[in-house]
Amino acid sequence: MHEEAATHAFLHSMLEHKVLIEWKPQYNLGIPVVDEQHRAILATINSLHFGIQHKQGEKMLRPVINMVNDYARIHFEVEESFFRACDYPDLEAHEKMHNELKRLLSTIGEKSLKDNNPLEFIEFLKKWWIDHICQKDRLFKEYLLEMAR
Repeated sequence: MHEEAATHAFLHSMLEHKVLIEWKPQYNLGIPVVDEQHRAILATINSLHFGIQHKQGEKMLRPVINMVNDYARIHFEVEESFFRACDYPDLEAHEKMHNELKRLLSTIGEKSLKDNNPLEFIEFLKKWWIDHICQKDRLFKEYLLEMAR
C-alpha cells in the first residue's frame, strides 16, 4: 500500500506542475502559422522546465537544444518571409537579431551541455521569449495593424 501512495503522490506532483510561461492571447501576432510556431517554442521551454522540476533536465537538455535550434531556423525563415512580403521597414535589423539569436542558441546550448546545466539554457530561452517574441515581434504586429488602417 505504501508504494501505491508514493505513486499517487508522484503523479499528483506531475499533474500539479505549473508551466514556466503561460500562453496569453496578447502573444498572438495574428499570423496563424507564426502564432502556432510561437506556441511550439513556448511548449518546448515549458517541457524543459517540467524536466528540470522533475530531475530530468540534464537528460532532456540535448534533445531540447537540438529541437530549439532546428525550430528557430524554420521559424525565422517563415517570419522573415512575412516581413519581406509586407515590406517591413525593420526587416534588415530583425534578420540581424535572428542571426544573433541563432548564434547565441548554439553558443549557450553548447555551454549548457558542457556544464550539464539545463538552468543556463532555460534562462536564455525565457529571456528570448520575453525580449524577442513578446517585444520585438510585437512591433511587426503593430506595423501590420497600421498598414490595415
